Amino acid sequence: MKCAIEVGKPDWRPLENAMPPEYCEDYMYMGKAGDIVLYKHCLTRRYLNIDAVTGKFYRYANEEYVEIDRRQAFDSVYGHDQPRRETWDGV
Repeated sequence: MKCAIEVGKPDWRPLENAMPPEYCEDYMYMGKAGDIVLYKHCLTRRYLNIDAVTGKFYRYANEEYVEIDRRQAFDSVYGHDQPRRETWDGV
């Protein structure tokens, strides 16, 4: 999936649906690529890309967005120092 990035009014719903609210404040809204909403973690500077319609996660590789699973998405943002991420699966 290849899309141009559009910046407009922030859409926080996908992020809020993916994690507890206290962790959302660590992210910046960066824009959208189609239905994929792009967030950047303020400390790790890594992206969390979430489809606004389906809630699926994506990574950007080789100039396109590739679907990945939830664990891969959070591993790419937090690495091995993830704060209680295992409890987020039901969020």
